[in-house]
Amino acid sequence: MRILIVTAKEDTERPDVLDTLTVRDMVAKALASVGHKTYVLGVTKKDLRSFDVLENKIKRFWPDCIFNLFEGFSDDSKKEVLFATFLESLNIPFTGNGSAALQASLDKLMAKKLLTKKNVPAPKGLCLESTSFDLEGLPCPAFIKPRFEDGSVGIDDSSLVTSKSQLKEAVARKILTFPAGIIVEEFLEGREFNVGLIGLPPYEVAGISMIDYEDYPEALPFLDYGAKWDTKSPGYRIAPENPKFLPREMKDSLIRMAKRAGIALSCKGYFRVDMRERDGEIYVIDVNPNPDLNVESGLANQCRRSGLPYEALISYIIDTAIKESQYESDNESLYEVSRHSAIY
Repeated sequence: MRILIVTAKEDTERPDVLDTLTVRDMVAKALASVGHKTYVLGVTKKDLRSFDVLENKIKRFWPDCIFNLFEGFSDDSKKEVLFATFLESLNIPFTGNGSAALQASLDKLMAKKLLTKKNVPAPKGLCLESTSFDLEGLPCPAFIKPRFEDGSVGIDDSSLVTSKSQLKEAVARKILTFPAGIIVEEFLEGREFNVGLIGLPPYEVAGISMIDYEDYPEALPFLDYGAKWDTKSPGYRIAPENPKFLPREMKDSLIRMAKRAGIALSCKGYFRVDMRERDGEIYVIDVNPNPDLNVESGLANQCRRSGLPYEALISYIIDTAIKESQYESDNESLYEVSRHSAIY
């Protein structure tokens, strides 16, 4: 097949953005190794001002499928939703999540509402858009994050506040930095679990990883931007591990919760659900609709442990996109999973 790999094109030194270009090359190599013809296209801000011109740019490659690695721009992450909406209008299969899932995951408030609607436990919290707020209504310890960002942008050592005396100043500072809004929610101490899922509902399980922050006393008790992208950060050495001795009942609960979260947010293709355990209860803290696809990424490592090598993972993602495009029924029916399903 002819596969067009699409990324954002911009001048930036941000490591999370540059990583996408590395992934592009890895995906191209993996696809070429199994016989596909690959092409690359960098989408600029100017391209998104004229969809007719962009459509012509894409169709000149005659792609059978588009491998979508476009995640917006460093100063405008919302453009990833706009681009996915555009791709949906082309009637060309494309990988990853659609606009609905990207919008729901990017907007942390919307995600929380959708999870709650489907009875998926999530940390209690609220959204603030102004420096005028009622301090008494805020949880403490509190975790503060931007309403509209991904890749841990805006997550740093000031995100966790453990005293009411610090809370007002911390919240006000974050709102000034992210005027579109911030989420202030209860901080859940405990182990963190990541479940990678691929395919269409009810999904295939890539694997389960665990982080026990007690093993990293020098790092923050959560993954901030530095932990993911700064090699000098104390948290950079945090490595999610394979929880070999996790009870079967716990594993099953994590998988069920992750699948329910994916369905609640209309996820497909490949994604990761992050959860925390508190007093034996599991809470969904984030749904990542476009996790890193680096050869050594968490998702790739999970698949590798499950017997699915990197080239097979990338091929599976392509196959899923083709399969969904050929789905004859209304696309919404993909997410209508019976309450009697094992997921529940």
